Amino acid sequence: MAVHIDRVEREFILSTAAETRTEARLRAEGRSIRTRVVKYDSDSVEFAVEGACGSFRPREPVSVCFDFRGQAVAFEAVVLEAGASKLVLEFPESMYRSLSRRWTRVSKPRGLSVDFLLRDAELSLDCPLSEEWVDVELPELRSGLDSKDLTSLVESFKVKAQGIAGEGHVVMFKERGPADIAEEMSSRIGRVLFVPLAAGDLPLVDPYPAGRIITKRMAEDFEGAGSAEPGSKLSRYLAERARRGLQSALWCPIVYYRYAVGVVHIANDRASPMPLDFDAVDLAWEFSRVLAWFLKRHRYFVETEGSEATKRGSIVDASPAGILAVLPSGGPGIGQGSVIRLRLGLRGRNIVCFGKVARRYDEGGLRFCGIAFMDLSTADKAQLSACLYGDKEGVEAGLEAGA
Repeated sequence: MAVHIDRVEREFILSTAAETRTEARLRAEGRSIRTRVVKYDSDSVEFAVEGACGSFRPREPVSVCFDFRGQAVAFEAVVLEAGASKLVLEFPESMYRSLSRRWTRVSKPRGLSVDFLLRDAELSLDCPLSEEWVDVELPELRSGLDSKDLTSLVESFKVKAQGIAGEGHVVMFKERGPADIAEEMSSRIGRVLFVPLAAGDLPLVDPYPAGRIITKRMAEDFEGAGSAEPGSKLSRYLAERARRGLQSALWCPIVYYRYAVGVVHIANDRASPMPLDFDAVDLAWEFSRVLAWFLKRHRYFVETEGSEATKRGSIVDASPAGILAVLPSGGPGIGQGSVIRLRLGLRGRNIVCFGKVARRYDEGGLRFCGIAFMDLSTADKAQLSACLYGDKEGVEAGLEAGA
């Protein structure tokens, strides 16, 4: 894992690197050069370069990587000056060490594009479309569910649910759609509607890094009004359920690619008044994922092979190991851990490969997705390296990585 280096230590590392004239690798879009750190101050870092630096432009972002006492250190900064034998960069705002990734990333690489090939175009289900796209694969089991067969899975879920709640069941939408605002909201948003207390508010924050529950703000945005206001549909529904004895509940969508094909419902009433906690969320979430996998395995829905929905993404940065991309506007959010097919446009040719979503987050109204390539061939990795780092070094590095 990358460890962030604070300002004081950054200055110490750069000072030491300048004193020892440490060799560093500088990479920009399609270019890579070897340099040595020779000087630093509070505003800039200077590198000695063999040969001209004319290919670097002022304000251009550059990635820097060097070895400091046996650990990889890397940072990104913009070019202040490119001379005949020196390159001056702005003092880095951030620096990292002990990097788990081998490759430095190149920001906004030209000549490289990505299309997401989402396998759901072949489906036409009479079920709600979710804002989340989820790969239908068997997840890693943590809640003690029995995945030997479908019957064992359902029975183990019932036993687990009875240990934490008075009620736990599954509702499928194959013969009917969502029956109420709770089922509709969880299905459309693609996350768990978690109500710790029927008479209280929804959670203000989502504690899951990849996103798992519906927050109060998300519910407000869904209804177009404050979900805590007496006039909102959700608040009226929960108030009515509370009058009939509901104490705590959750609704977890069963997401099949981009369709919500049902919900997992867990609830407590007056007979078991304890509020549900995040163990219940984890149980419902995992059960919904395994159940979707069994539905696919048993061909519960008819799928036609070979048809995919193509969504063009925007690349933020890239390396031969993966990309950080902005998901298509209006497209679904792709769940963390999902394995998806990608089409990389590279110098006039297409490379189709699989990638695993290592992280996903929302920022500034956009959805970002960090994807690790899974099956690039040695030749494809060499060509990608050449595009990102320059032909000579890129091909050599790509071939070495594939050896």
